[in-house]
Amino acid sequence: MIVQIAPLPLLLLAWEWAVSGDPQKAFFFGAPSQIFSYLFSGIVDGSLLFDIYITTLETVLGFVIGNLIGISFGLGLWASKRVFEVVKPYIIALGSAPVFALAPVLIIWFGTGLASKVAIATISTVFVALLQAYRGAQQVDDRQIRLLQSFGATKSQIFKKIIVPSSMVWVISAFKLNIGFALLGAFIGEYISSERGLGHLILVAGGLYNVSLLFVGVFLLIMIALGLDALVGAIELPLRKWIVRIL
Repeated sequence: MIVQIAPLPLLLLAWEWAVSGDPQKAFFFGAPSQIFSYLFSGIVDGSLLFDIYITTLETVLGFVIGNLIGISFGLGLWASKRVFEVVKPYIIALGSAPVFALAPVLIIWFGTGLASKVAIATISTVFVALLQAYRGAQQVDDRQIRLLQSFGATKSQIFKKIIVPSSMVWVISAFKLNIGFALLGAFIGEYISSERGLGHLILVAGGLYNVSLLFVGVFLLIMIALGLDALVGAIELPLRKWIVRIL
């Protein structure tokens, strides 16, 4: 851990040394001292904490809703390969559409508040969750299914006892991928139209040509992504055990 962290202060010191005494360089590249100053003042007055809260809330809500919808449909499509073949082109087409292109439409539909940001984050995650869940269901060993069928198990029982538990590796993988996608969706929504949040902070900083403040927003987005990724990693094993227990 120390070896991993050690280069960071050296990089910051080199950065500060390179721009110190030269306002033009500090203007174009920012300065660590100014970044820390913005961080400290923003935390003390609460403005940054509120922006972090808004962006995190939008990300988590979009992540949860998108994964619930995507996993439900993905696992549900296991019941009929024919239905999946029918809807597959639409899933691929909608999943391939750039979120940035859809974001203005979603903001028109849902308004400029929290709902539109959550909708964009949801759209960013739902197709990844759907495809991962469906692939996980398709990877189940057919011999296990035939064994249960030989004992007279119904399709519903096979789904609960074999398909869902066996798909959890793929579902958890979707969680890890979707952390970044949900955060990106929330950020795009804030960047296009919002009054608070880290996306709005970065938009304002860019408009003011304030590179140091812009880096504050980027740094905080990275911290949110790392924190949520660590949270998903921490709940991975308990979540698997809980799902197996309730089924």
